[in-house]
Amino acid sequence: MNTKTNYFILVISLLLSFQVTSQELYIEGGKSITTFDFKDVLSNELENLQSANHSYFDVGYRGNLLGESFKFLAGGGIHTYGAFGSDNTQANYLEWETTYANIHLGVDVKVFTINKFSFHVKGTVTPEFMLQGTQVLNNQAFNIRGEEDFDSIVVFLRGGVSFEYKVTDLLGVYLQYRYGGGSQIQKSDTGGELDYISHDFGIGLLFDISKSEE
Repeated sequence: MNTKTNYFILVISLLLSFQVTSQELYIEGGKSITTFDFKDVLSNELENLQSANHSYFDVGYRGNLLGESFKFLAGGGIHTYGAFGSDNTQANYLEWETTYANIHLGVDVKVFTINKFSFHVKGTVTPEFMLQGTQVLNNQAFNIRGEEDFDSIVVFLRGGVSFEYKVTDLLGVYLQYRYGGGSQIQKSDTGGELDYISHDFGIGLLFDISKSEE
């Protein structure tokens, strides 16, 4: 067999192994405390930026990777970010709100279990794509989707912890906290640099599809 055929068989084998060992679907959502870190072409930070409360929603798939305690995560979601502040030099009021769609890949490690409770640590890599965005300058609102300083894919690295409770053999619930930092993969020609920071607090449901298929 040629190299392409071997590669194709390897990919199919990996997909089938994930399907066999996959166990759960998850749905989660919650509040996100977010802010922006913006630097201009001279690396001067925009001062007086304050965090804003927004929301997020994720769905995905969790399956065994290296046994029951080490699993992979794959899914997608919607996340809204925002910040507000003022410009002391020009006495302007500024506010931003952006909504991104994302896909995420990561790992979930079960640290310990006590009866029906378990404690997990998680990490994900998440590329995000802007769906809409608004900037308010004093009393005027502007659409920033497609604007140079914002028109780039943002890649988030997130880490967090969760507490899970097994309600039944088929259903679990969990509480989660995660911290994330995101940066644009391509800087604008103006030389500005925009980073995102988020603290997410959420609740989720786990549906064990491996047991439901038995």
